[in-house]
Amino acid sequence: MEKGFEVTKDGTTLNIVLGSELSVVNASALTGELSKYYNQGIEKVVFDATSLIYLTSAGIRCVFYAYQDLGSQVKIVFINCVKEIYEVLDLVGLTSIIKLEENAEKKIKYRKENLSNLSAREVEEKAKQRRSDLDSFSASNDVVCYTMKLEQED
Repeated sequence: MEKGFEVTKDGTTLNIVLGSELSVVNASALTGELSKYYNQGIEKVVFDATSLIYLTSAGIRCVFYAYQDLGSQVKIVFINCVKEIYEVLDLVGLTSIIKLEENAEKKIKYRKENLSNLSAREVEEKAKQRRSDLDSFSASNDVVCYTMKLEQED
């Protein structure tokens, strides 16, 4: 996942597997990728957020682009969104237009791919680091996203 995301099309659904962050680093690339599907009959965009721990305003704009510009009434789904990311999405008003789902199979797959070859100590260290990253994200993004509201210009 070189760009921090993977996009695949399945009929009228776009499936986007996100890496650990959706920020200024990769959001414009994802928006560019999504623009290829403009007026292509996309009805649903599924963001697999199982690995996502960092979402900035650039990432939020990318999600809003998917909702607003891919066609009329595109359904947006976030899978396995952690609480801190959900809180930011809620703060900016996106939870009114997206559906949140849990997928245990994807969580198990993520754990197998990322944690199965590690010792118990290494797994605990990764868990501590992820919690620390999420705490840091949450502390810095409540203020950053405060003024951004759905359907308002920057």
